Amino acid sequence: MSGNSRSPRPKTPNWQLSIRIAVAVIAAIIAFNIPHSLFPVFRESVSQAAPPPEIQNVLAGKRKIVTVGDSITEAGKYPGGYVWLLQRYLNALYPASKIEIVNAGISGNKASDMQARFQKDAIDQKPDLVTINVGVNDVWHAFFDFQNSQFHPQGNLPTGVPLAEYKDKLTQMVLSAKAAGIRVVLLSPTPIREILDGPENRRLQDYVAAMREIALQNKCLFIDLNGPFREVIGTYQRHAGKTLNLLAADGVHPNPSGYRIIAFTILRGLGIPAKDIENLEVKN
Repeated sequence: MSGNSRSPRPKTPNWQLSIRIAVAVIAAIIAFNIPHSLFPVFRESVSQAAPPPEIQNVLAGKRKIVTVGDSITEAGKYPGGYVWLLQRYLNALYPASKIEIVNAGISGNKASDMQARFQKDAIDQKPDLVTINVGVNDVWHAFFDFQNSQFHPQGNLPTGVPLAEYKDKLTQMVLSAKAAGIRVVLLSPTPIREILDGPENRRLQDYVAAMREIALQNKCLFIDLNGPFREVIGTYQRHAGKTLNLLAADGVHPNPSGYRIIAFTILRGLGIPAKDIENLEVKN
C-alpha cells in the first residue's frame, strides 16, 4: 500500500447506529417539550424587541388623540382608567410633546351609535389619531335583556348588532377618518363576562376577526386587547377556578388591573418598548 493511500473507514456496527439514532430522537423530543421560557438566550426579550417598522412612527408628530368607545372608554377617564393612564404615561414619556387625549366614550354605544356621532365627536375634534374600541355591546346586547335582567343563550335579541352591520359601520368610521387625514387605531373588544368559552365570547371572536380584517384592508393599526385578557384570565382560572372575576368586577367593565392591561397593550401596540413603561409610576 502506498504512503498516500488511506485505510477505508470501518463500518459502524448496526447496533451502535441504532443507539445513536435513538439518542438523537430522545434529545429532539426533550428539546421540543422544554418550555421556551427556559431558553431566554435564544429569544429576544419582549421588552427590548424593536417595534415593527409600520408602527415605529405612530406617535411621531401627534398632538391630539381622540378615543372613541363605549362605557369602557367613558369610564376610562377616571383615575386608574385606560384613557387616564394613557394620558399620564404619555406625559411622563414625552413631556415636550404635550399630547392631548380627548375621551369620546359613551356608555351603551355600539358600532351603529359610534358611526352616527363619529363626525361630531371624532373628526370635528381635528385629532392626529383616533382609536376606536367597539364590539362588546354589539354582541352582549344580543344575549342579555337589560330591561328584564334576563339572559338569552341563543343570542337572538334584536338589540344586538349583527356582524354584517358591525363591519359596515366600523368600515365607514375608518374611511371617514382616513379621508380627513386622521390615522386610525382599532382596539379589539375585551371579553364579555369572564366565561371564556361562553356563547358571548365565542361569537365575539368573529367580531374581533372582522376588526382585524378591516384594519388589514384599510392599512390601519390593529391592537388586540382581547388576547391579553383571555391569556391572563385563563391562567388565573387554571389556578383559582372560574367562580371569581379577575379583571372586571361584573365580568365586563375593567377594574384597575384590567385597565392597566389595556393601557399597557395600547402603548406597546403603538411601538413603545415595554421596558420604558413597565416600571413607570403615574400619579393623579
